[in-house]
Amino acid sequence: MSASAAAAAASSGAKRKCPADGADEDSDGRSGILATLEHGQSVVDVLQAMLAELEERERAMGGAPAAPNKPKDEVMKEVLELNVSGEHVEVQRSTLCAVKGSVLAVMFSGKFDSAFIRDENNRIFLQVWPPAFQWCVMHLIMYEGEQISNMSIPPSKQHDTPFTYWVELLLWDPAYKRCRPGGDPVLPAADPASGQQEDGEQPTPAPLRLTAELHTLLKKALEDKAAHEQRLDAIKPLLKTGNVEDDTLVSTRVSGSTVTVTTGVAKSLGDDSTFANKFIKYGPTVRAPIEHVRRIVDVVARAHMKKGAAITADDVQGAMGELDIEGYRHALTMYGLDSDRYLGPADALLTTEHLHKMRQWCERWEDAPTIPPCVGEPVIRIYKATVDGWKWLDFFDAVKGHSPLLLISKVADSNELFANLIEGPIEVTGPAQSHRDTRCFGFKLRGTNSHPYVGYTGWGSKIRSAGTQERAAEVIDFSSPDSELTSVLSIACFNFGICPAAQQIQIGAPAAASDEIMKRRQGFMREEAQRDEWRQWERPGVRPSDHGWEDDDGVFLPVSVKGWHFDIDELEAYKLT
Repeated sequence: MSASAAAAAASSGAKRKCPADGADEDSDGRSGILATLEHGQSVVDVLQAMLAELEERERAMGGAPAAPNKPKDEVMKEVLELNVSGEHVEVQRSTLCAVKGSVLAVMFSGKFDSAFIRDENNRIFLQVWPPAFQWCVMHLIMYEGEQISNMSIPPSKQHDTPFTYWVELLLWDPAYKRCRPGGDPVLPAADPASGQQEDGEQPTPAPLRLTAELHTLLKKALEDKAAHEQRLDAIKPLLKTGNVEDDTLVSTRVSGSTVTVTTGVAKSLGDDSTFANKFIKYGPTVRAPIEHVRRIVDVVARAHMKKGAAITADDVQGAMGELDIEGYRHALTMYGLDSDRYLGPADALLTTEHLHKMRQWCERWEDAPTIPPCVGEPVIRIYKATVDGWKWLDFFDAVKGHSPLLLISKVADSNELFANLIEGPIEVTGPAQSHRDTRCFGFKLRGTNSHPYVGYTGWGSKIRSAGTQERAAEVIDFSSPDSELTSVLSIACFNFGICPAAQQIQIGAPAAASDEIMKRRQGFMREEAQRDEWRQWERPGVRPSDHGWEDDDGVFLPVSVKGWHFDIDELEAYKLT
């Protein structure tokens, strides 16, 4: 090398490769292959560990190889006798395994046969709602015989919680992104042409193809493990718990039919609860239809299998299906469940349908108020005027300390129904009136035959409330341009306990605001806030500017067929949390 070349090499940091005295395996050109082999063995070890983990979990659940000395075809031809919450069902094993990868198929593959609870006749016991299981069996028979290609829950059952819960769970394959059978798969089937080359493409070297395939297979292996863990999670509550007493079956006769539960389910509401005693101490039930009882039992069973989760109002109402609510209330009471707690009071003005409507009317708002999905706990009635009294004192004593609040009022004679949602508390701290920054919203829940208009009526950012002595003053009177009103409560386009201000000096007027009756009311809405269908309701509008209120030039309209002012014959207050 010339001096200039040596200098250039030195300045660039170049190093000469000098032959080693003795070549080892890392320097003979095979290090990449050897490292890959070592890594490949690590991958195999990880996959074997994953498989061992799943097998150990199955063993911990009582799983064992399915009839190891019996051909699989013979195992699939076995006719299984089942006790489904008291109903006797016979079905061929292959039918239950027809939807490959489903919870039902894995559960009845044979490996969990020794883990099932058995009744006195050695039938496999399943704590499942019988109509849902029977539907699955019927459709699986047709699916297995290729009479149908998929199974979808019928529209009439879409909101029947016991039905949808069990059908979706039993036919669920976690490897597919779906809530119901027939959904779209997470991993679409491989395209048969995906492994073929396009004309003119250079062939991919075999090792590189293997690398790509290995990556895909590893991803699939991890997904398969996660899916199988979900199957096992779904199966476990239907197997033995390991507690002999809890796994013991107890039954009751209901109108000639048998309802069976585990002792664990029976005592889940208390060892000496009415529900437990219906199965353990008391005689047959003849004063409730079997359909009502089965639905109630399923509510309790599902809560128990969800690691003792509390029963919710949504659970109880979802289980009602198309049953008559009065009969359902009666059956709930018979089996020790508080019907008012889960369904709301029988004489309540508020219904779950009303809450659904309110949620629908607000669903597009960015900052929509929080509205519960159903009546029943935690939506609890804390005031009813015809029971607790109509005075302002009666009302604020009942609602103090509670928020958010929902007020429901019924207009006398017309039966129109209004709701007021108040996000903060209503507080009376002294004799004087008060103003508080609290969002509140108004809704009309029921109209009349001639004027059926319902919907959102308006909102406000403040509450004006009377004290114990002083009424809320300077309330605009939309019925008369020359007068003002006082009220005990003004919220979101509604004023309660209104009285012409001039009348306050008359003899006989209440001496204190706390004695004011809340029956008389004023209701209004802004013209631009009304729903489109309301616009055909012709009624006179008023501008606040016509009454000397210069800060608002909008047009206001009455919301009741009775006009600006009307009497209410019922008022209820509910706490929402």
